[in-house]
Amino acid sequence: MSTIKSVKKPTNEFVIRARKRKLVKKIILMCVILFIGIILFITKSKVFIIKKVSILGNPIMSGEDVKEKTQYLIGENIFFMKTSDIIKATEQNPYVKTVEISKEYPRQVNIKITEKQGIFCSEKDGQYYIFSDKGVLLEKADNIDNRNLIQILGLDEHVGSLELGDPLGTNQRIINVLEVFSQIEEVNPTNYKIDSIDLSDFMNIKVYIGGVEGRLGNDENIPDKMNKLMHIVENTEIGIEKGYVDVGFDGSPIYYKEEVKNEEGNIKNEGV
Repeated sequence: MSTIKSVKKPTNEFVIRARKRKLVKKIILMCVILFIGIILFITKSKVFIIKKVSILGNPIMSGEDVKEKTQYLIGENIFFMKTSDIIKATEQNPYVKTVEISKEYPRQVNIKITEKQGIFCSEKDGQYYIFSDKGVLLEKADNIDNRNLIQILGLDEHVGSLELGDPLGTNQRIINVLEVFSQIEEVNPTNYKIDSIDLSDFMNIKVYIGGVEGRLGNDENIPDKMNKLMHIVENTEIGIEKGYVDVGFDGSPIYYKEEVKNEEGNIKNEGV
């Protein structure tokens, strides 16, 4: 008599696990397909092709140049543009101080520029060399009309061979003095502007404010010396319009007022 063997049916737990595995495989496959589809869409679609490059920050001196240097971005894919290349291109302009880049999806790139300011100038052979507060050559110009610049005297030998972006010599004392004077000019509370600075002799630095020559001596304690100088220049009781003020030593300044005649030819002040 034959014996019938019983066959065990898969348990519900085994069936559930098998179904889960199949579901996971389907989900993974769908994700891979979706990912590939997204990549193809990003790379092949015209939706993400750059159509506009905006220059922000109102960069008066460098805006047009930066715009021209970054026009190559038009037609590129916004996802694949290289920020480092943009920064490198914009920083070729010596006026550019900082660069911030942002994207407006799907087709616009924004480049925000902060500019260096032209503070000083030096003239040689009829050409003007314009420098930043740190003595970096920003521009060569034929004239400086209507530009509020402080002229640097006594450094003609340094400027002739400079290229844009070069510092005004390798003498750190020059750079330090320029930085100090740029800070003084920035916070100057008076209505009197520094017209020029003579740096031909670092033991006898001179500053010219209108018709007044300020004798500062060496390059030590320039802010204190300038404070004394400005106090005398703006003092209406002293009323110095032409002459000199010597603040290059410890103690009270010495000043001399030259005769200044008014329109009628009368003397407005006398020497002190």
